[in-house]
Amino acid sequence: MTASVAPLPNRLSAKWHAVMIDLERPENRYLTTPMVRLITSGALPRAALKDYAVLRWPFQAHAGPAMMLSHACFMSGQDVHHLLENVYDEIFRPKGEGDHPGLWVEFALKLGATQQELDEAAGNPLAEVIGFSRTMTHFCRNSAAEALATWYADEEQLPEVHGATALALRKYYGLDDDTIEYFLEHVRADLEHSDASEILLETYIKTDEDVAQARRAASATLWAWREMHEGILRELRRRHDF
Repeated sequence: MTASVAPLPNRLSAKWHAVMIDLERPENRYLTTPMVRLITSGALPRAALKDYAVLRWPFQAHAGPAMMLSHACFMSGQDVHHLLENVYDEIFRPKGEGDHPGLWVEFALKLGATQQELDEAAGNPLAEVIGFSRTMTHFCRNSAAEALATWYADEEQLPEVHGATALALRKYYGLDDDTIEYFLEHVRADLEHSDASEILLETYIKTDEDVAQARRAASATLWAWREMHEGILRELRRRHDF
């Protein structure tokens, strides 16, 4: 869905630009995580790629309205419209029409995972994986500034990392576009989401306290995403000895 928020005139003058500077630090870029680098270089064994899809599934399975809409109570009605567009793209699309959970399940199943494996992973997730969902939910329940920063920190990077992942899955693993649609969809959707979020950050990050809270939330989110993938990689190395 196309975001209805108008373009931001000059983001470099906004207070929230401090958050953007944090995101540009090399150690905060998703592409630099070892797990992602293994996939994008084609070095992750095929059997481990299947287990990666299973182990990461609980994040998508537990991504619910609390994580995406809790901060609506801190925002005006007009601005909440953007959140509703986002949550529709993420989890509320009808099954079979590009819903993100369904796309991830399709990705995992085509790699050889079973529905039983996915159900067991969702019921018994790695702590690092469920920790990412809970980190985002925590900040979404605190304030508009923290919630918007936590979502922006994540979504601003997804077109880059998912685009690179999609190319690698085609090149090194021979997967077709239907199988990797989850990643292609995020490239399309999150470009719109992050652009619209910039306007909301400009609106709700006004004071030095807002900036400090937003930077803390964004930094914690970046750490939690990386730790989710570090946790998955530790488990994959234990299982596959690579």
